[in-house]
Amino acid sequence: MLSICIPTYRYDVRPLIHELLRQSAELKEVVEILVYDDASPDDGDWGREELRQLKGIRYVELEKNLGRAAIRNRMAREATQPYLLLLDADGWPSPDFLLTYFNLLRQLKEKESFSIVWVGGRIYEETSPGPDRRLHWHYGRSRESSPAEQRREQPYLGFQSNNFVADKEVLLQFPFPEDVAGYGHEDTLWGQELKDRDVLLLHVDNPVIHLGLETNDVFLRKQREAIRNLALLHQQFPHLRTRLIDMVKKYPFALIVARMIPERWGKKLLISSPTLFLYVLDLLKLRWWGEEH
Repeated sequence: MLSICIPTYRYDVRPLIHELLRQSAELKEVVEILVYDDASPDDGDWGREELRQLKGIRYVELEKNLGRAAIRNRMAREATQPYLLLLDADGWPSPDFLLTYFNLLRQLKEKESFSIVWVGGRIYEETSPGPDRRLHWHYGRSRESSPAEQRREQPYLGFQSNNFVADKEVLLQFPFPEDVAGYGHEDTLWGQELKDRDVLLLHVDNPVIHLGLETNDVFLRKQREAIRNLALLHQQFPHLRTRLIDMVKKYPFALIVARMIPERWGKKLLISSPTLFLYVLDLLKLRWWGEEH
């Protein structure tokens, strides 16, 4: 009934796999687990040897790195079950995580005239990490951790691909965009493209804890790269919306203000002043956006 698709790159996914195997064993349903390593380099112990021998999963090591979108599309094509659960390798589920999704699937009517995508959400641990990873933690708790009730207010805005269940045919008919090579926002576009395609995007409270916090330097680098990708996608798809794009349209003068703050000052202020974190990061993003236009 369900294929669990977990792409991984330079991450030890074994604890997550063992937990999913435990949960799936308690269900009287067909569950397959696919783990695809996106050509991780040989610079760490990613648990490859154990994964090669582990029963109950299909483990594939790719010779060439496909990227975030293409690897998900490939896993969707090669999964055998009618429904897919796509999970990031660095998410940690609750003890009844799979049961919650199966209860939703059991409620489906055979002759529905539309498809459904369930979005489970993402949360972060309550305890603050060390200072070298605090930026990602602050951002995640402030901007990415929203209960289903809040996400339902604008269901197609800000879709996250780290934890969702969809009909396999949805992913085959509407694959993730693979023509953006860098990091970020291919899932944002994918979620919004579903709005006019008879696909319901339903938000539920079934989150995973995001464990893979980036260091401050890596987090900022990826935020910058995500803005570059967002600008490229917006050129191709002018209807694409994000909080940043809406802000620029509503307050165009904000770009002028953002350019007045040197980037190096902004980065220092991010680290030294957690209370101003979101405001400073928004200004940096506006500055980067202006550089792309």
